[in-house]
Amino acid sequence: MTTLQDHLQAEAQAAIQKRDQRKKRLAIVKAVAHSSAMEGMPLSHEMKGMLNACANGEMTTAQVRAKLDAKYRR
Repeated sequence: MTTLQDHLQAEAQAAIQKRDQRKKRLAIVKAVAHSSAMEGMPLSHEMKGMLNACANGEMTTAQVRAKLDAKYRR
């Protein structure tokens, strides 16, 4: 293989891994929402939105935690 082919193959592999990791995170969010609802404490739309944003890479877990801390801080 040429260097360009190696580079393209590495980029394709990285994109596939990123997609698979995102799918896994979204499945975890879905499982958490389901479990919470089954226990009688469904997630709010705001919380679902933050968790989905985190799973999609739009927010970090630290940002989610900071928002929750700010919301529930007295």
